[in-house]
Amino acid sequence: MTYADIGRVRKLAGNPNVNDVSDADIIAAIAYSDNRVEAETAHSGWVAGDEDYAMLVQASEFFASSIIRDRFKVANTDMGGIAHFQAAIEICEMINKSAPAAIILAHSEFATFPANPDGKMWRSLPGTGSALGDGSLIISGQSDEDLNP
Repeated sequence: MTYADIGRVRKLAGNPNVNDVSDADIIAAIAYSDNRVEAETAHSGWVAGDEDYAMLVQASEFFASSIIRDRFKVANTDMGGIAHFQAAIEICEMINKSAPAAIILAHSEFATFPANPDGKMWRSLPGTGSALGDGSLIISGQSDEDLNP
């Protein structure tokens, strides 16, 4: 199932003559655009009942028309497909921001032992520390005496 419609893509692309840009060319552009919107939204298998489906269709059509405009140099397109490509990217960003299942990552500042009692005490491997002139070894900013009182 494709998201974009051939007729709407043709109109967005400047309504090129069928002899200049065939339906097969538009279908190939739609195949790319459908994959691109799925990649941009990090979601595949959109269905008509999904909340942002209409926006997804529009983004796919803008991606496809940008390909047609650039590839075939359609008349009356001053900016080529740049404006349509940018519009498609902006629509995908809006979809990502409005997604109800968006992943939200929260984290706290990293803490080592003893601030984090469940954390492991970190020490460098033997030979990786800095040796002082008195023979003691500095490991992760502490001397041997600090680590072994």
